[in-house]
Amino acid sequence: MEKLKELEEKWCKFRLSEKEATDIMFNEEEDEALRYKEDRSLVGRVFSSRVISMEVLGSTMGKVWRISKAAKFLELCTNIFVITFETQADKERVWAGRPWLFDHQLLAMKSFNGFTPPQRMSFEKESFWVRMYNLPLMCMTKARGEQIGGMVGYAEEVDTQVDGSGWGKVLKEQIKMNIKLPIPRSITIKVKGESLWIPFSDEKLPRLCFSCGCIVHGESGCLKQEGDDDGGNNIGYG
Repeated sequence: MEKLKELEEKWCKFRLSEKEATDIMFNEEEDEALRYKEDRSLVGRVFSSRVISMEVLGSTMGKVWRISKAAKFLELCTNIFVITFETQADKERVWAGRPWLFDHQLLAMKSFNGFTPPQRMSFEKESFWVRMYNLPLMCMTKARGEQIGGMVGYAEEVDTQVDGSGWGKVLKEQIKMNIKLPIPRSITIKVKGESLWIPFSDEKLPRLCFSCGCIVHGESGCLKQEGDDDGGNNIGYG
C-alpha cells in the first residue's frame, strides 16, 4: 500500500489531458441483489508482517466463528479481505464477537463500504472488551462506565443490568480504541476526594509491542525509541 501511495503522489504531479481530468459521475442506485450481498458483508484486515493466504484465513476463522455456513473470503489487497456471510445472523454473530485474532494477530473488522477504495480504508480503531477492577459500587453503572470508557477511547457498550447497575467483581465494557496508541493498562479516578487506581485487563488482546504497548506501529515506528531511558518508572508491557 505504501507503493500505491507513492504512485498517487506522483500522479497528482502529472499534467492531465482534458479527457483524463474529466470526472465520470456515478449515481448511487444499485441492483437489489448486490445490496443484499453488501448487507451480509464485512471488511477485515489482518495486521501481520506476513502475507496471509485467503484460503488459510477462511478455513481457520470458519472453525473459530462456528457460523451456520462457511463465509466467503475475497482478497482486495495484501491482508485485506471482503467477508460475505450466508445469513445476516451469521454476520451479526461475528460482528458482536469482536475482536478476533488470527495466529495471535489482530483481525480488525469494519462495516462494508462500497464507496471507499480498499487501500484507503482505515482500520486504526477496533473494539475490545475491557474489565475494570477496584471500582466502588457507585461507579459500577452504565453512566459511570461510559464516563471512564470515554477517557480510554469510545465507550460502545457497558455490561449492566436493565436498571443500569453493573455491580460485581469487575465492570465489563466494550471500548473502541486506537490500535496505533498504547493500550491503556489503568486509570485513576477520584471519589469523595480519594484517588483510586483502577487496573484494566483486556479480553482477547492480540500480540502487541512490549516496549510501547501498541498493537500496530505507525509510520514513525515504535513510540518508545531504542535507548530511551525513563529512569525505571515505566514497567513496560512485557
